[in-house]
Amino acid sequence: MNRRNFIRSTAAAGIVTGSGLHVQANGAPSWKAAFRAALDNKPWLLGFLGTDAQQFTTANARIEGRLPDALRGTLYRNGPARHEIGDYRYHHWFDGDGMVQAYRFTDAGVSHHGRMIGTSKYVAESLAGRPLYPGFGSIPDNTLPVTGPDSVNVANISMLHHGGKLLALWEAGSPHEIDPDTLDTRSIHSYSPQMRGVPFSAHPRVEPDGTLWNFGYVSGASLIVLWHIDPQGNLVKAGKVPVNPISMPHDFVVTDRHIVILNPPLYYETEATTDFLSAHVWHPERATQVLVIDKNDFDNRFTCELPAQWVFHFGNAWEDKAGVIRFDGARADSPMVMLTSFRDVMRGLEVRDDAPARHHNYRIDTRTRTAREEALLPVGLASEFPGIDARVSTKRHHRVVVLTSRQGSKAPHPMLDAVTLLDIDGGGQDTYRYPDTQIPEEHLFVPAPGSAPESDGFIVGTFLDWRTQRTGINVFDATNVASGPIGTATLDYVVPLGLHGKFVSA
Repeated sequence: MNRRNFIRSTAAAGIVTGSGLHVQANGAPSWKAAFRAALDNKPWLLGFLGTDAQQFTTANARIEGRLPDALRGTLYRNGPARHEIGDYRYHHWFDGDGMVQAYRFTDAGVSHHGRMIGTSKYVAESLAGRPLYPGFGSIPDNTLPVTGPDSVNVANISMLHHGGKLLALWEAGSPHEIDPDTLDTRSIHSYSPQMRGVPFSAHPRVEPDGTLWNFGYVSGASLIVLWHIDPQGNLVKAGKVPVNPISMPHDFVVTDRHIVILNPPLYYETEATTDFLSAHVWHPERATQVLVIDKNDFDNRFTCELPAQWVFHFGNAWEDKAGVIRFDGARADSPMVMLTSFRDVMRGLEVRDDAPARHHNYRIDTRTRTAREEALLPVGLASEFPGIDARVSTKRHHRVVVLTSRQGSKAPHPMLDAVTLLDIDGGGQDTYRYPDTQIPEEHLFVPAPGSAPESDGFIVGTFLDWRTQRTGINVFDATNVASGPIGTATLDYVVPLGLHGKFVSA
């Protein structure tokens, strides 16, 4: 793909845009003041306050319970962390500048280090003391012209440890390489000079042998970009697939033979634009297009349909000998949480989600080219952030770790409030509900050394306690989640709520 053409098409998409999109003054100070006023009455908003600190460090976190000797390694996490610059507060949670964190489990205990990612945007705006560029859902006043996607890259979604490199991922531009020990930002990582700046999604799929697949969307050109990278981190091939109308798919799945991407009817429509998010219009009367692509031949593909829906995150996919693809994901009836809730939380408004995601199983028959879905969880049991034992990626799997919340027993905050190990074959649940003053973040399955796939291991996840104003990390026995954490490490400060991470075993 020609990089110059990509940048031109992305500029047309509104991802990279200068002051030409200024439709109105945003009244920036009012968002900041409104949030501060709301924080007094809604203390759980502490997780969205953000930070102006460049880094956090704890050499020895306070330990309660017992941390297993078999758990050794580092949980790297990423997420939006700087939500305000000067008097300006971002208008969407996804616009915050990224912070990478490292929770290290050693014989000496647990240490923590968090550091802002030194993107060109973060560095330039820190020096200026004000926002200089437009964001996903924010248009500050007097923004500068943008020369390419990485000018506005906030590197704030997830982490990837692959090919000997630690990478911080966004979804509309390049990965950033991070020093795994110091967390210094080394540079933008490019898999080839021609692909620098081309969208690389935050949820690549890595097969057990280390082969990596990824995608990206280019809204202005109505294209999906496909990536195939070998276990050593070398680009094998890249391709592009025309998709029109195009949405903003956040995740995808891969089997032994196919790539599957859902294109929901949240369509990019330039005539509606003020910021990039607002350039998209939800069409609930239209179907979700399911794109099925041959991994060995990107030109060999077909499309089938599912009802209108929004899926941020999938669990895993596998394919049987008859060519039937099975996968699972956290399905919502609409993208309301992104369109409305994650805006409202930034100014302290009441957060509602009338279309919470809940886990579904999907089935695609590649012979008849049809797709169907089935709810795995009942109405009233919301779920998100599915994760698997990485050793069964693209293979048949049976268990998924998810965050959940049950209608009627909600905590005083609007976030998910429990961690569940979910049996995707029968819907069985092993659940621990967090205390009302704690907000859990994504939890991961970490296998015990030498164990069989999806057997012995640990569930590891962070949480914010807004009452004590501390961030912590819990470790659960994967065979008995409901009994609660077997060990907890607590920091003496709050880290802003984040998104995704990866555990790298020592």
